[in-house]
Amino acid sequence: MGARPSFAWRSILFRRELLEKGLIRSIGNEANTKVWMDNWLFDERPRRPVNKEIHINLRLKVSQLISAEGNWDMNMLSSLFPPRDVIKIFSFPPDITLQDRYAWAYTKDGVYSVKSGNWLGSQPLIPELISPAMVAVNKTKERI
Repeated sequence: MGARPSFAWRSILFRRELLEKGLIRSIGNEANTKVWMDNWLFDERPRRPVNKEIHINLRLKVSQLISAEGNWDMNMLSSLFPPRDVIKIFSFPPDITLQDRYAWAYTKDGVYSVKSGNWLGSQPLIPELISPAMVAVNKTKERI
């Protein structure tokens, strides 16, 4: 950020973080999307899938989860992911004719809008990202 960042520079950095929170990998041929590194599932927010195994292949691509017929490989999905994520993945069929791309997760068409960006920026912090120490500090402040 620098020693004395301008308001404009701080705004740019803030919006960059916001974009990172709202971007998701679109479903296409998934030749470049990494299973364990990219956000390609969406529940309340873009996320990576949960892994069932202790050891994972960080180079595994989503395209390797698709059978030769262009459908999800159910055996592979079941072996890698918990049932909740298998259902989520199975809910959107792969379209191998499209290319991978980033999309904005908070609009229907996948295109960023100022309105959706402002909405995401105004949302409270995600509870699992708040550290236990911060919760303890807040409880102490409430008592005072």
